[in-house]
Amino acid sequence: MSMTFLQMAVRLRQEVGGSGTGPTAVTGQSGEYKRFVDWIVTADEDIQRMHNEWLFMRGSFTLNTVSGTGSYTAADCVTPITDLRDWRKDTFKIYLQSAGSSSEVAMFFIDYQQWYDIYNTGSQTNSSPLYFSIGNDLSLKIAPKPNAVYVISGEYQKSVDTLAASSDVPVYPSEFHMAAVYGAMMKYARYTGAAEIYADAEKALKRIIKEMRRTQLPRTKFGAPLA
Repeated sequence: MSMTFLQMAVRLRQEVGGSGTGPTAVTGQSGEYKRFVDWIVTADEDIQRMHNEWLFMRGSFTLNTVSGTGSYTAADCVTPITDLRDWRKDTFKIYLQSAGSSSEVAMFFIDYQQWYDIYNTGSQTNSSPLYFSIGNDLSLKIAPKPNAVYVISGEYQKSVDTLAASSDVPVYPSEFHMAAVYGAMMKYARYTGAAEIYADAEKALKRIIKEMRRTQLPRTKFGAPLA
C-alpha cells in the first residue's frame, strides 16, 4: 500500500509509542515530531543511496542534436532532465533523424581527455557522431560534431529525491514504503537507547531490503557455457 510522507511519519510515531496522535503535517514541527519527520527523510534517502543500480533510480532520455554542436547539457534533452546524477554509459544509441529509428546504432564511450584532445582541438569536420564522453560538469560531448540532426537516446541515474511535502511518496514501489519507517525506527532507537525497538526494526528492514534487491536490481547476466 502506498504511503505518503505524512503517513509514514504518523506510522513511525505509532510504532515507537510516541505521544499524541500526530504529526498532522511534515512542516512547522518541533521536538519529538520534528525528529520523526527528519528520521523519515533520512531513512528514505539512505534506501535510495544503498545501491547505484536500483532500477527505480533510472530514467530515460532523448536528445536531438544540433548540426555543428558537440556539447549538450541535461537541460537540452527533449524532456529536460532535472534529477541527473550520472549518465549510464552502456545505454547510448543514435540514429539520423531523417533516416528513422531503423538506422539506430550503439554509441561508444571515450575518456573526456581523449575527446578533448582529438575532437575539441583545431578545425574539425562535421560528420556522423559515433562517440561520446562526459565532461566534469556532466555535460555530454559527442564526436565528431554532427552534420545533421541525430537522435540520441539512453538512460541516466537519478539523483536522490528528498521528501518535502506531506503528500510526497517515496520513489520506490509502494510495497516497500515501510522500509523508510523501519529505518527511521532504528534511528529513533539509537537516539533513545531502545534496543528492543532497534532489533525488531532492523529485522523487518532486512526482510524488505532483501526483497527489494531481488526485484529492484538488474538480474545477473551469465556468459555462454564453455565448450
